[in-house]
Amino acid sequence: MTLQRLPDWRFRLGQIIESARELEFEWGIFDCALHVCNCIRAITGVDPAEKYRGTYSDEADAARIYGSSFADFIANQVAALGMNEVPVTFARRGDVVLVDNNTAQGCVGVVSMDPRFVSCAGEKGLILVPMVRWKRAWRVG
Repeated sequence: MTLQRLPDWRFRLGQIIESARELEFEWGIFDCALHVCNCIRAITGVDPAEKYRGTYSDEADAARIYGSSFADFIANQVAALGMNEVPVTFARRGDVVLVDNNTAQGCVGVVSMDPRFVSCAGEKGLILVPMVRWKRAWRVG
């Protein structure tokens, strides 16, 4: 499978990021992985989380899905979607980024409308993470 960006992807990405700005973090509803998948769906029309939605509601359930390494799980998921890894300095608006958020597993986000930052799900809405915390990146479409 190879993802293609829709013609109006910039508008769609902006809308999904704006709609998530004030959401409260909730496992299985609004967490870092689902925020990224919502953005990918907005950009491409493909929902990478389709088989996971509604299957977990807390951190332990999420860990059963991703296993011992969240980073490896993300890398495998994006590879299955045909998303190529790129140096973080080449990540562009809408691309997926693994972020160091000072936790054991890290988190994922999407290069935001301001390409200096990644948009990630935070406890109380979105947080913007600067490039110095980006660890890996994958091209969307």
